[in-house]
Amino acid sequence: MTELPSPGKEAFRIHAGRLFFLCGLALVTPAQADLYKWTDAQGKVHYSDQPPTVNAQAIKSGAAGQAEATTEATRSLDAKDQAFQKRREEAEKARAKAEKEAEEARIKRENCTKARNNLSTLQNMPRVYTTNAAGQRVYMDDTARASALANSQKAVSDFCQ
Repeated sequence: MTELPSPGKEAFRIHAGRLFFLCGLALVTPAQADLYKWTDAQGKVHYSDQPPTVNAQAIKSGAAGQAEATTEATRSLDAKDQAFQKRREEAEKARAKAEKEAEEARIKRENCTKARNNLSTLQNMPRVYTTNAAGQRVYMDDTARASALANSQKAVSDFCQ
């Protein structure tokens, strides 16, 4: 009969495995080597990590290459960040413009509805009145009604295009 591992032993194994893995990673050092280029007496070009003569030319140093790659990566990230910021600002401007246009359209629809209702009232009611400052009804005569009707028709043509 086999014994099942207890939860405490299993947790210990997991933590020990992680600790062993992290220690192994800490011991690994990056390999850096210089690359040399030289031409021999026959004119043949050679590349090596060991210089054969004093006049061999170093092509790329590990540290210099790493710094160059880091600088290039930083420039690339800066360019990407600037592009992202620009796209975000453009999107924000577009959203604000769309919201403004939507609000203007809503106001225009409301004004159109009010103008049409006013025109309908003036055309269909036999007697139309307004209220004066004292709160009393004042009925429109024919000239006032014709003027109000013309104003309402103009409002409908302005707001309901």
